[in-house]
Amino acid sequence: MSTIHNSYEYYEGNQSLLSMLNKKKTGNKLINQIIADNETAYKKKMESMGIYTDSSKDKYSNVAKASDSLLDAIEDVTKEELYKVQEGKEYDKSSLLKSITNFVTAYNNEITSLNNCGGALNQEFAKEFKTSFTANKDALEEIGITSDDDGKLTINQEKLSGAPGNKLKTVFGDNSGYIKSVTASVDPINDILGKVRALRSSNYNSKGIMF
Repeated sequence: MSTIHNSYEYYEGNQSLLSMLNKKKTGNKLINQIIADNETAYKKKMESMGIYTDSSKDKYSNVAKASDSLLDAIEDVTKEELYKVQEGKEYDKSSLLKSITNFVTAYNNEITSLNNCGGALNQEFAKEFKTSFTANKDALEEIGITSDDDGKLTINQEKLSGAPGNKLKTVFGDNSGYIKSVTASVDPINDILGKVRALRSSNYNSKGIMF
C-alpha cells in the first residue's frame, strides 16, 4: 500500500476515486448511499486539514490571496534587470532592495495566513517553508535575513543594504535554489485550494449531498 506523505497527496489521491464514483451513479439508492458515505468521510478528512469547512472559507481564501501575492513578489525579485550593472554607471540597488523587502512581506503574510487557517494545510506547508529557509540559512543570514521561531523572516536593513549585488542574486535571482524551493511550496497550495473550491461549488447540493 502506498504511503500518503502530505495533504496535497491525499487530496490528489482522492480525486480519481471521487470521479469514478460520480460516473457510476445509476439512480440505485444503495450505490448513491455508498457514494454519499464516501463523500462524507472525505469531507471530514478535508475538514481536519482546515480547508473544507464553511467557517474556514475566508481563511483559506486569505491563504490563496497570500499565495498569489507571494508568487507576484517572487516574479518581481527574480527580474534580471534588477541585477544588471549599466556600463559607466554606479550600480543602484534601491529597486532590488525594495523587491526583496516586498518578498519578505509577502512571505510573512503567507506564513500568517497558513497559521490562521490551521489544520494539516498549515502543518505541512509551514514545515516546507522552514525547510527551505534552513537549507539556505547561511546564505540568507549573510545578507541580513533571519527567521523567527514562527517561521517569519526578519531583515537587518543595514546588512542587506551592504550586501554585494552578486550575493543578493545568488539568494534571490532566477536561478536561486531558495527561490525555486519557495515557489515549489506555494504552487501546490493554490492548486489544492482551487480544486477544493471547485469541488465545494459543483459537487454538493444545499444539504451537503453530492449530485
